[in-house]
Amino acid sequence: MRTLRHFHQIGLLCPAERSAAGHRVYTGDDVRRLYRILALRELRLPLGEIADSLDGGDLHATIRRQLDLVERQMAGQRDLHRRLLGLAEALRTAGEPSIDQLIETMEAMMQGKHFTTEQLARFEERHRELGQGGFGEWLGQLSGLAAEAAAQAGRGTDPADPAAQELAGRWSQVVAGLAGGDRSVVSAIYGKLDAKGAEAATKGLLSTPAWDHLKRAFAVGFTPGA
Repeated sequence: MRTLRHFHQIGLLCPAERSAAGHRVYTGDDVRRLYRILALRELRLPLGEIADSLDGGDLHATIRRQLDLVERQMAGQRDLHRRLLGLAEALRTAGEPSIDQLIETMEAMMQGKHFTTEQLARFEERHRELGQGGFGEWLGQLSGLAAEAAAQAGRGTDPADPAAQELAGRWSQVVAGLAGGDRSVVSAIYGKLDAKGAEAATKGLLSTPAWDHLKRAFAVGFTPGA
């Protein structure tokens, strides 16, 4: 009864007849309309689009839009499934808690709208190529370089100083190595660091002052990912 009352309130199913006591009376046409409504609701169509379709709208276009939505959702679920499988495998094979932290950091860096499905697939292939130990070693290097950049930023080292330039070069080489030399992946990583903030994007591995220092060193004369 609550569902019928709701349909009536929104104008989706409005029987014209009333009993002597004032209760709504559903005719055969009303029941057939109700069946159509319930069938379309099973397809997860919005009630507003159901009303339009039943009242002379383009049902084919409505179904097409819903199908497109479902296909996008399925693609998203497949992508999530692939990521979860990769993370589960990383956690299963990781031998040290520090490796777990680094894996989670890189997973955080590689998630979100800044990366295409193809870029994520290439990154995961690189992970498999390196193996768990090799991957952890690369990430350990990245953590050490982040600490060096934070120290230089704290000392106020000039980004044009040879020490800052040398650090920028080593940082770029490690990131490029993790990305398998794919410059588009490197660019997407850096884009996410800027968009989300270095500390949030790396779960604290790279501080905001350290990232700002590296970017200034890049701008002076070093090309990230080269």
